[in-house]
Amino acid sequence: MMHKDMGEATKINQNLLFKRPYIWIVTVSVTSLNFLITYNFQNMDVQHIYYYLVDVLTTYLIIEFYALGIRWLNRKMPLNKDFVKRVTYQLTLHTLSVIIFTILLNELLDHLFFEGQRLSLSFVFYTKDTLVALLFILLLHMVYFGLFLLSNKQNQESLNIAPDARIKVKDAFTFKLLNQKEIIAAYSLLGITYVVDSHYNKFSSELTLKEMEGLLDNRFFRANRKFILSKAIIDAFESGSYGKIEVTLKTHDIVDLPQTIVVSRDKASPFRTWIGENSH
Repeated sequence: MMHKDMGEATKINQNLLFKRPYIWIVTVSVTSLNFLITYNFQNMDVQHIYYYLVDVLTTYLIIEFYALGIRWLNRKMPLNKDFVKRVTYQLTLHTLSVIIFTILLNELLDHLFFEGQRLSLSFVFYTKDTLVALLFILLLHMVYFGLFLLSNKQNQESLNIAPDARIKVKDAFTFKLLNQKEIIAAYSLLGITYVVDSHYNKFSSELTLKEMEGLLDNRFFRANRKFILSKAIIDAFESGSYGKIEVTLKTHDIVDLPQTIVVSRDKASPFRTWIGENSH
């Protein structure tokens, strides 16, 4: 899988669940649904509005805690590395931690806002409300996993759903197939995609850079609109202006391959994560 910026607003990225305004949409939707089930709106008064606002706060904090656990798992156990192990941990330890947090948070806010009179230690809360919270957490898990699997072709390849692709390239009038392990970079120049192998031979390709990106695995990083890099071609990198990263490449006398390229501020964080991972 090509490493994507976790903050990119792609419509099908599973991490949109935890980006504003989506997190507020989920919060308000869940709270409103819970109120619709719990209360008769015809008999609502000012006190119920107070209940609603406290419940919005509670739901928001629970989702933030859920997201915190997801971010920790993403660092320690990415879905694209060991899908089965990650699912197991998320469905067990992560779910349990969120349930415990939910109970403790409800108890705390109940004592702060209602002097422990609304739901604290009530039978209904620990049987009905906690069960509803569990079902909601499991639903979030399913949506998260589903969006990961459907998000893009690269994710499917990272789970070995697609075979390791070989790239067709052209050298003068001769076509050949390069294994991904032979490729160290791809770049676009004047509308033509070029591929560089480990011996610093340059080939042209009929693929666009985006199509190339879809075939390459997590050894590669899409640095910007024009470059896909592997670690093998990187000589050094340093922080640039405005949060960008300047990357120095090993060009080996390839004339049209620039010695320095820029990784944008949006891609700087995932680049540092990618560059810090062990080589495959």
